[in-house]
Amino acid sequence: MKDQHQESDPTPPGCFRLEELQILQSFENQLLVDINYYIWLNQSGETNTPQRFLYTLELIFENAGALLLSSGEDSEAIRLIEAEELLETATRLQQLHGKSIIQRVSAVAQPTWRDSVGQVLRDIRLSKNEAGLFLNDALLLDFGDKRILVRLSEREGLLAGGY
Repeated sequence: MKDQHQESDPTPPGCFRLEELQILQSFENQLLVDINYYIWLNQSGETNTPQRFLYTLELIFENAGALLLSSGEDSEAIRLIEAEELLETATRLQQLHGKSIIQRVSAVAQPTWRDSVGQVLRDIRLSKNEAGLFLNDALLLDFGDKRILVRLSEREGLLAGGY
């Protein structure tokens, strides 16, 4: 998603760029067929219990492909990423730590998503700032009878829950 135009883009860092909004819109009115969580396992040396957070949410649609929403490594904004970027991050972390740090988990059976698979994503709703720009800290995925809020957590990457 990054390109040379981002450096000169006047869009503030807390807002989606026009290109990203167009990508989000392209997934509206598409049939959701699968959901995956990419969990980042952060094992600190001081504790045996790994900290886990949702690094990337992958929504797979019948005709539109995959939409990957990521908290990024800094959890400052929801970003749209490509599969290649996710793979590069996972590979880099595995080389650095000598073990797999990012794990894929199917989220289809999760209570949050259970009734969404096989449904059409009718709308992606975003909040606006006072200047009328769309904020990139949360998205409301509207499946008609079911709505799911995807938002940033200060310490846990992304959070997804019913709305």
